Formats: sequence, structure tokens, C-alpha cells
Amino acid sequence: LLCAGRLAASAKDVCPAGAPCASAAADSAQDEHTALLQHASVAFRAAREVRAHSFANASHASRPVMTNVQWSFEMLANAEGHVLQVNIGHAHIVGMDKGHMPYSDHFQSVQRAQGTNTIYLSASNGEQGAGLLVVAELGSRPAAGAMGSNMAEQKRPPAQDAIKQVIAVDQVYQHAGGMDSFENILAIGVEPACEVSARVSGGCKTAGRVHFYDTTDPLNPKELPYTVERSGITAGTVSLTRQDDGKFLLVVGGTDAAQLDFYISQTTSLLNGNPGFQKVLSWTSKSLLVDAGSDSDYGAYQTMNFVQQTDGSLFLVGLFRSMNGLGSDYADLFKVDSNSHGISLTKKSSIKLKCEPSTCNFQAAAGLYIASPDTLLVYASDWEPHWEDGSLFINEFRPKFVASAASARGSPRARAVGVTAAIHGVQRTASTRFASARRASATTGTASASPTPLGEAGVAEARGV
Repeated sequence: LLCAGRLAASAKDVCPAGAPCASAAADSAQDEHTALLQHASVAFRAAREVRAHSFANASHASRPVMTNVQWSFEMLANAEGHVLQVNIGHAHIVGMDKGHMPYSDHFQSVQRAQGTNTIYLSASNGEQGAGLLVVAELGSRPAAGAMGSNMAEQKRPPAQDAIKQVIAVDQVYQHAGGMDSFENILAIGVEPACEVSARVSGGCKTAGRVHFYDTTDPLNPKELPYTVERSGITAGTVSLTRQDDGKFLLVVGGTDAAQLDFYISQTTSLLNGNPGFQKVLSWTSKSLLVDAGSDSDYGAYQTMNFVQQTDGSLFLVGLFRSMNGLGSDYADLFKVDSNSHGISLTKKSSIKLKCEPSTCNFQAAAGLYIASPDTLLVYASDWEPHWEDGSLFINEFRPKFVASAASARGSPRARAVGVTAAIHGVQRTASTRFASARRASATTGTASASPTPLGEAGVAEARGV
């Protein structure tokens, strides 16, 4: 993919888009570009078979790989938040006390360190002069699985459930945004602080960067000595995972994730010097594909997190609140595929969740957590701390009941989505494998259907990438 991306740029230089050109060199470069992308697509599908075996032996410390992502995702439908209250104590947080919309300084994303009771929140804070990383420990709650509310029997949170430290992430780009926690790495996108009026009028500076932290000691994240710089586009969302070859895939979203840029590391470690992330491809929401039975809406995502499946399939989950933060809270599921044109995203499902009143807002701060191969959790916070209580609220969303995806065969939900789980992976039924993929039209708002095979038989083409 990296070679194909470079060659694509070379071909564009030889023969600019829209200009008549009969250059043999340009034709040759374009042919090579197409061939390389086709080879990359074949390699992507082959790698899925490798991952199907290697993921079964993943270490306990790794982010779990899921048996059936869509089934586990839809088990969260209509879940209500369980409130966790965190003591602010003597944490140095200033400015986040406006008390009403629109907010300039606010929490922006939530992540839970894998296999711990440590919670990270990013925050935009122009008054404090830096984008912030807030580290909280829920000491009264279990490190494994769902934590559950810490407010069952008392009006105040336990003393050990508190903010442990506040870290200044970036003093130039003071809006710390979307995050992703993968194994012992936390990636945080930052961009210039921007007043609400300038944001509405399109006057915000379009730039950003991604910072990386070593979270081997989860309560004491250590900044790593490199960043990914972005010019002409923000870093609103950040998604991180590892490829089967050991290298890392980083996806950075611009404003509201309307454009996603794909980067690949040149090394297999993020802890031993600069891994040399290089941008290889971009995708825009105009190229969205839609699976049968799903809607064609693409939200203003504030956080997007990766989820992997045991058969090698790769998914993204986007979190947002509709109506610019005034509507309802949603999570959307997308399948990521590679094809001869580059990358395609297919919307598979959308679910609605419900925050406890005045305790969380997905347009402010939310994030995904993989608790086990069968269980997804979502965490979300409000825009600001509740200073009158001396605390901040976090909602934990979990399935109403937790069952194995392997038992999904007889459940009404499994029959509804048309999937059955098998011991060695996921087998799609014919109704899902040959479902029609609909592309949302950017001009008419409608979607045209075409019977496109999904899964190993082929992938839907995403033109215009």
C-alpha cells in the first residue's frame, strides 16, 4: 500500500487529473499503480487468514480480538449508563467551569487502559494554556471486565476513586481530542484551540499532530519522543492497531472524521525510537458504503476506535451525539476493507445509548473498550467536571446480559442480523454474504443499491479514494 501510494503521487505529477495527457510514462505509472493496489488487496485478504490463526494465540496483555464484532456491538443497543463518580481532589484543572453550552474548554475523549481500572480523559483547555491528559484511577472497582457503578451505597465516591494527575500534552495545540489506547500505547490527537464562533464560521486553523504515550505504568504515562505532524487538516480522531506483520496502522480523522488518513509505521515497535509513520491513503465520507439494513448517516465522530475479529476482519466504531451535541448519543460500526482502489468503509450497524441525565455527552467525551472476546463496553463523560460535587462523572455502558458469541445461533438477535458463530471464527449466512451494498449519495441524500458480495468473496469498491 505504501509503494502504491507513492506511485499514485508520481502518476499524478506526470499526468494531472482532468488534463489531457498522452504520456506513455504516465500510462505506465498508472498501470503499475493499479497493479500494486490489486496486489495489496490480495495480500490484505491473505493476511486475514494468517491473523485468524495468530490472533487465537494473542497474549493476555493485548487488546482482546473479538469472536463476532457486530453481534457484540449490537448487544449494547439501548444500554443505559452506569455512573462512576471520580473525585477531583487537588487536580490542577482550571477554566472548565462555564456550566453551559457552547463550551470552549471541555473533555473530549475517554479511554480505559487495557486490563486496569485506570481511565484517561483528554481535554481542550485554552485557559490553562495546553491540551490536557487527565489520569484517573477507580481504585474501588475491578481491573477486569465491567467496573460497575461506584455509587450504589453512598452519596460520595470512595476516596480511592480519584484523579491522580493532569498532564500538559501540547502547549501550541491546546485542543486535545480523540484517543485510542492499544496495549501499552496511548495515542492522542491535538489541534489548535478554537472559539465556538470561529468554528461555526470555518475560521479555525487547520493543523494538528498526534502524540504517543507509554502506559506500561498506567498511572504514570510517559510521552514518547516523536509525533505525527499534520498540515492543512486537523487531528480530531485517532485510531491505532497492529497489523499481522507487526507494523502499526494509525488512522487520523480530520474535523468530525469526514476525512480519514491511513498511516503505517516502518518498524514493529512504538517504544524504541521513532517508528516513522508514513501516510499511505486517504478516505472521505463521500465514499461511504452501506450494508443492507443499515442507514446511510455518517455522524460528526469525536472518537473512533479499532476492533479486530478472529477471522482477521477489521472494524471501526465511531461515537457522537446528534444535532451538534443536543440530540441523542450513538455508536456506529464500520467494516474496513482493502480493494483495488484503496480502502473502503462499509457501515454495518448503528445503536443508540442513553446517558444518565447531566452526566455524559458523546459529543464531549466517549470511547470504546474491549473487555473480552465477546464483550464491548463504552465509556463517556460530560463536557466539564461537576465542581459543586468536587467530582466528574463517567458513564459505563455494558450489555444488559453477557453471553458468548458462540451461543448466538439460537438467539433472536443473531437471527435478526443474519450471522451464526462458529468455534473457529464467524460464518456469514448467504443473506449477509450477498447483501446489497448501498453508497450514500452526497448530492441527493439517497443510496443506490447494487448486489455486491461481501466478505472473502469480494469487497465493495470505494471509488474516489
